[in-house]
Amino acid sequence: MKVSVRRRIRPTIVAALAAGLMLTSCGDSGGSDSAADKLDCEHRATISGVAPPHAIDETWQSVFVDDFNRCELGENWSAYDGRPGGAKYGKWHPSMVSIDNGALRLHSRRDGDDWKIGGVSNWPVTQKYGRWEVRYKVQPNADISYHFLLWPQNEKWPPEIDFAEDVSSQRDGIAAFLHWKDGSTKRKANAHIAGDFTDWRTVGVEWAPGIVRYLLDGKVWAISRSPERAPTTPMWMGLQMGAGACQLREEWNMKPCTAVEPRPLESSVDIDWIAVYDVMTSYSSLAKSGYFDNAPDAVDLTDS
Repeated sequence: MKVSVRRRIRPTIVAALAAGLMLTSCGDSGGSDSAADKLDCEHRATISGVAPPHAIDETWQSVFVDDFNRCELGENWSAYDGRPGGAKYGKWHPSMVSIDNGALRLHSRRDGDDWKIGGVSNWPVTQKYGRWEVRYKVQPNADISYHFLLWPQNEKWPPEIDFAEDVSSQRDGIAAFLHWKDGSTKRKANAHIAGDFTDWRTVGVEWAPGIVRYLLDGKVWAISRSPERAPTTPMWMGLQMGAGACQLREEWNMKPCTAVEPRPLESSVDIDWIAVYDVMTSYSSLAKSGYFDNAPDAVDLTDS
């Protein structure tokens, strides 16, 4: 198992965007907002070839689904602004977030010696326990990382659930992390899985009392079974890019970047859809049914 390292990236929310401020029109980075453009993007089919399910295995029922077939970010999202807490590299900027050709695009662009990067929060859709899924693909870039996570509504960190993040250049795997507090000590555990994430994949997480399960294309690949680790406070989802991945790999004693790794001046993450679910019955009945025991090939998160 490859072990990765996670740093905490804390968002700053742009309140104006929560009111539905337009960022960019579909398929037009210049911001055209003609009636024809809006009609086109509102009727565009899924671009990844897989639609978001509204129910899963008579177990999960969607409470929020977004396929981004429109021209505005919308009232259920906010774009990040400012430098991530504790970060040396990169600065979030609302211009790095757009709705483009039926997808939410988080963009990154070198700005002198720094980077402008995109990130969004789905903070209006907050719940305690549930299932979250994201359908996306990402471009190779050794300088840029990305992080899909659940963040506590009360802003008291930890806990944090990172269900897909990557600091590699080729996008050939993802790491999962879980952050919790043991008394006064902040702890974390992780796992890694290989795969090609330059093409469309679906990542996600199931979170229930005492358990967190990480998903890839609908299958459980990693698990943490621990009442002490599993969060017990409501959380919302954040989707964000990070900068300075090459420097961070060196700081974290990982394999350093090489001259042959891709380092373009721009790159992006395209998100076709996201879905948030709650159980159809109850979490106690789901546990009694043996549902959470049905992943024999999944690995356990390892303390790091």
